[in-house]
Amino acid sequence: MAARNGASVPGSVPGVLLAVSAHPDDESFLFGGALAMHARAGGRAVLVCLTDGQAGRTGGLVPQEELGRTRREELRRAAAVLGIPELITPGLPDGALEGMGDAEGARLLASIFDRVGAGVVLTFGPEGASGHADHKCCWRWTNAAAGSRRVYAATFPPDMPQPPRGGPALPVTAIVDVSALGDAKRRAFLQHRTQQDHLALFDRIITAFRGREYYHRVRPPAEAGAPPETSVTDR
Repeated sequence: MAARNGASVPGSVPGVLLAVSAHPDDESFLFGGALAMHARAGGRAVLVCLTDGQAGRTGGLVPQEELGRTRREELRRAAAVLGIPELITPGLPDGALEGMGDAEGARLLASIFDRVGAGVVLTFGPEGASGHADHKCCWRWTNAAAGSRRVYAATFPPDMPQPPRGGPALPVTAIVDVSALGDAKRRAFLQHRTQQDHLALFDRIITAFRGREYYHRVRPPAEAGAPPETSVTDR
């Protein structure tokens, strides 16, 4: 595959779009649309979810000790709604990714990127969207592991009514129209039955996004003043 700066990406396979998330339901909030659209276009879409979300809320539906298994199944159902065919779930400790250390986390992701042949990688921005430490690990580990692969960070529209809780978001350099998915992202989020306490927040974000997903191209950097890209894939 040729990257947009003309450099080849060793070990990559054309059409492989991979997203790195921390918890089940992250995909429905942020990256799911781009992955789903890529899969619909015939590309290979891969979602890496580093934890099973076992330290999160149970929604009163399951005992805490069963939450990880339950949320992994919720993720599988949400991915099926979106049409994301490939999940990688290492089962790392939820809420404690920082304890692994950035070097070990980057080595793990580098091995996954190489095995999958990822050409383009999506993840959180440095603010971690909500400020969650696990989300911020996704940012650091991905950038340390990506090598010469293209990396995009999910971000927010500049007119977002409420800014992300983690701090200022990166500027928008790519706007992906995912309106063809209809309400699939919401239906995917509804599969995360244990997490419905977040439904009002999810609906606020989806309304503000207006059928789009917003990204910042981390590498290679977007040209200053260039119009926003309309795709985050290599197709």
